[in-house]
Order: sequence, then structure tokens, then C-alpha cells
Amino acid sequence: MSDTDTILELADRCVMCGLCLPHCPTYRLLRNEADSPRGRIALMQALAGGKLAASESLRQHLDQCLACRACERMCPSKVEYGRLLDISRAGLQRPPVKPLKALLEAVADGQKLKRDATALRTYQRSGLQWLARRSGLLRGLELGALEAQLPAIPDAVSLERHYPPGVASRGEVGLFVGCIGSIMEGALHLATIRLLNALGYGVHVPAQQGCCGALHHHNGETDCARGLAQANINAFAGLSLDAVISTASGCAAQLIEYDMLYGEALPAPLYEVCDFLQRHWPEEGPTLQPQPLRVALHLPCTQRNVLRRPDAAEQLLRRIPELELEPLAGNELCCGAAGSYMLSEPALAARLRQPKLEAVKAQQPALLLSNNTGCAMHLAGGLKEQGIELEVVHPVLLLAKSL
Repeated sequence: MSDTDTILELADRCVMCGLCLPHCPTYRLLRNEADSPRGRIALMQALAGGKLAASESLRQHLDQCLACRACERMCPSKVEYGRLLDISRAGLQRPPVKPLKALLEAVADGQKLKRDATALRTYQRSGLQWLARRSGLLRGLELGALEAQLPAIPDAVSLERHYPPGVASRGEVGLFVGCIGSIMEGALHLATIRLLNALGYGVHVPAQQGCCGALHHHNGETDCARGLAQANINAFAGLSLDAVISTASGCAAQLIEYDMLYGEALPAPLYEVCDFLQRHWPEEGPTLQPQPLRVALHLPCTQRNVLRRPDAAEQLLRRIPELELEPLAGNELCCGAAGSYMLSEPALAARLRQPKLEAVKAQQPALLLSNNTGCAMHLAGGLKEQGIELEVVHPVLLLAKSL
């Protein structure tokens, strides 16, 4: 079946009832039918059917979609909106904006990404960053948006197979660390390994793994995304695993759909880390130490709308004694990060983020928790811009601290 036929078939399932509209962040913000799921489906259907020509206006309406898939979760006709949008975007073949193009090129090549991370770490710590920002050089190179989103690059962490004697009493799992995660989240991966070992699992971290392909797939670069997926499938092949675990909900959402997208799945069931830990936590331990803190929990769209395990992190964290946990107000709506959206649509991303920042101000937690890499960076950037001193951390880091 051609892409055109697939688009028409998927779009024909939509009865245009409009039940999705209240759940669409861009429609709620812009109040434009063309920026609603129903409106975008009509545009994609008309384009595929030859009733509408590709135009800058049409591209804009599709580009402004967050692909949060809240509409898909609420749709009574079960329209595969995410798949419909991805195929339509790929057909339009619009070159990405410069900051996004730089990111896509960087994460596609794992070795180049490591070299770039080393250079960025030096840039941040040597004083060059201060000089570049003061001089306005970044604005001249059109790199300011991407550079401003970068947190401090931590020291590299060596990850290898963690299989101490007597640990693997319950099985063995693979840990997916991804691209940005492999650079930015070494402490999180070590904490994850420590928790998995404590639960009786040996952990394998294949060195050949790389980017999950989500950024490329959602930006129309399907061939590159397919190649990245195959590399990850090959990296975990040959290992006898009970599960593959991802610490980022965005990566997990892409990994879990490999079979649907590319016809081949990872060699073991895929879990987001909070979901796996909650499902497999033994009745007798391990013992957790009290954490007398009040924290707010952010819920990523991928956890709610794709993985369909919205309560996993909350249930897991409630195992910690004396922890006062409350959901971040407005969790049902996207924060605006949406993978690469914060780079391609920075103004809309900032507007969508603002209610989250207002919720933080109102709730005043000691920590903000999120299990999505991009969301955490986007939220942390907004907090910093508004002078709010609050750390954004992964739930697993707090859990591991309690061991």
C-alpha cells in the first residue's frame, strides 16, 4: 500500500466528531480549527486525495502539531493520528530549521555525538561559553536557540555489563541509554543499574546502541530513523534478556513501536524504567529510607498517551516513606517540549510551557520530577529563565537515593 493510500485509509476512519478538540494543546491555545486534530486530518486527507496542494500554510499547521497524541488516546474511532501525521510530514519533505538540523545530524552518529559532547564540555568550562554569549556570536550563527537549551554537560560515565556475583537471581535485562541520554544522564543510568541489581537483575548495556530514531521519524526522515532502529535491534540481538528498559519515556514510546513502524521489534519486551520497577518490585524489599520532601511530578505525554502507563512513576514513588508527592497541575496537557518542537517552534513551546511554570510557582515543591529527557530540559530552561531555583530530576534518582 502506498503512503497516499495509507493516509486516505487512516483518515477515512475519522468521523470528525470533535471529541478530541478539548484535549489538543494547540487548539486550546490558538483556537483555530486547522490547528486541531480534526482540522489537520482534513488537511492531510485533502492533500493525499489531490484536492489540496502543498503550501507553506498547510505545512505550518502540521508543523505546529506537538504529536502529543492526546487526541489519539481520546478518539472513540481509534484513529491512528500519530501514524497519519508522521507519514504526511515525511511526504512534504520540508528541510528542518537550522538548530533542529544540527541536532538531527549530531544524534544520528554516536561517535560524532561523543566528540561533540567533549567539545561542548570544554566550551562550557573554559570560559568560551561566557565569551560567545556576551559577544553575540551565537545569534550571528543562528545557534542561540539550540545553545540556550543546553544544560551543563556532565563528565562522561563508563557503562558496562553490571552482573555482580549473586545479583541475577530474577533475570537479566538490557538498558537502553540512547543518544542525548548517553551524554547527559550517566548518573541516572548508574542509579537505574543500582536499583535493578537491588531487585535481582543483571544489567547489560550494549555499546553498539544509539539514538532511538524518534526525532528523525517525527521530522520526516524515515529512512534514517529506520536505520537507527535496525542498529538498536542488532545491538540487543544475541543477548538472553527478560526485558529492555529505557529511562526516557520518549525513547520508550519509539522503541515500543518498532514492530509497527518497521516490521521488527527488539528481542525482548520494552519497558519504561518506572513501569518496570513498579511491576517487578518484590513484596519483601528492598527497604527504602524516608525522604521527608514535598515534590511535584510532571507526566510526559509519551507516558500517558503512547505507553498508556500514566500512574507508573507515581505508584513507584509512593513506596518512599515520608515523601509528599503531588502531580504537577495541568499534567493532562503537553509542556511544549515534544521532542524537537522546542527548537522548531520555540515561541509556541514557550507559551505551552508557561502554565507548567505557573503551577510550579503555586505548588512550590522542593523538587520537580520528570521521566522524559526533553521535557526535563525544557522545564529546567524555563525555570532558569524566570529565576526559579528548582532542580528537575528523574524519579529514579530520588528512588535510588532512598536505597
